[in-house]
Amino acid sequence: MPNVSALPRISLRTWPWSRKVTLGTAAVLIGLLGQGCGLHAHPVATDDGSGGTSSSTGGTSSSGGTSASGGSDAGSGGVAASGGTTGSGGNGSGSGGTTGTTSSGGATGTSSGGTTGTTSSGGATGTSSGGATGTGGNKGSGGTTGGSGGSSGAGVMINGQFVPKEKAVVFIHFGHSNMRGQATKPTSLMSYFYNTVPGLWSYKGSFNLAKEPTAPEGSMTFAGPGMAILHSAQAAAGGSSTDVQFISVGYGIGSKTSVDYLKSTNTYYPIFMKWAGQLKGNVTFGAIVIMLGITDGEHLPSDQVPGFPGRIKQIVSDIRADLGEPNLPVMFCDYEQMATGTLAPTGSVGMVMQPLVRMLPGMIDKLVLVPTDGLEMQDDHHFDMQGHKDWADRLVMLMQSNNWFPWK
Repeated sequence: MPNVSALPRISLRTWPWSRKVTLGTAAVLIGLLGQGCGLHAHPVATDDGSGGTSSSTGGTSSSGGTSASGGSDAGSGGVAASGGTTGSGGNGSGSGGTTGTTSSGGATGTSSGGTTGTTSSGGATGTSSGGATGTGGNKGSGGTTGGSGGSSGAGVMINGQFVPKEKAVVFIHFGHSNMRGQATKPTSLMSYFYNTVPGLWSYKGSFNLAKEPTAPEGSMTFAGPGMAILHSAQAAAGGSSTDVQFISVGYGIGSKTSVDYLKSTNTYYPIFMKWAGQLKGNVTFGAIVIMLGITDGEHLPSDQVPGFPGRIKQIVSDIRADLGEPNLPVMFCDYEQMATGTLAPTGSVGMVMQPLVRMLPGMIDKLVLVPTDGLEMQDDHHFDMQGHKDWADRLVMLMQSNNWFPWK
């Protein structure tokens, strides 16, 4: 994990020592960072017609490509079989081309000839009976690469536009009241949290332009970290010019604990995971973002509190398994360093819970703690809007420094 000086890649006011924090607190933060650090298939563009550039069923000059009805390996042709340089096949072993995707002809075609056709009797990117391992080309009836290139072809429809899977990035975020949000100040950040912005979305069964609350509880409308995460991610990807769509799948409930979020408890896990599951295979999941810990110390019987790290490990394992994403990063909120009273790190709750939270990076692969030092607070343990904004900036910079943020 790089040191703090290597982290900033986006120009954002983030780190606590720039916000009324002593050098001692900065040292703590440096130490913390050192711990771990409608759906449809992609449309295929096709031409019509039945061949390539020069003849109806042939390649460059006849009904073939560079070899006979076969190729240089095996099959019904060869370099000089029934065709030679103008026969009816390609370079490969069957009756296809070099880089086509489906049928049986042309230097790069798919049916029976042509150099640039697409679907009928030849072409460069045809769609008939080919691919990388069919019956033609270098290894089959299509060509060496087949398929649709670098894109998976999967994606989602957002506001009437198809967004490829690679450009639809989802943050799953859940937790207690700090995730739900309690922030109402400063008023200068109201537009940051409550105005919609192109490219930032919320998904709860359907796509809507995101604004707070992104993880609502009942009719509450306070601000939480969801919108700040989306804003920070978009800024890191290039700002408003990026074509990446960032999506929130958020859920927050006040006073709830890690017990309440266990899959086996069957209470809150099925709610947010239903939404995430609806997107599975058609989006890119960017990270799991979790705010839990302080409530375990407040609201659970004392004999259940030590089980906190194991419960978080189980929740993460279940999410990764259910999404088929075993390496999905986890961005976990460090214990609230600016909390006061019994909830302070030196208070009766904090002294129990902070060490348990700090165990997580050593127990769960690709989990890092997002520091909370110096964040502005709404009350004794909730972040205000500035606190959420600064925390989200840190989250995205940690993703960047760990090479978990490839989007531009």
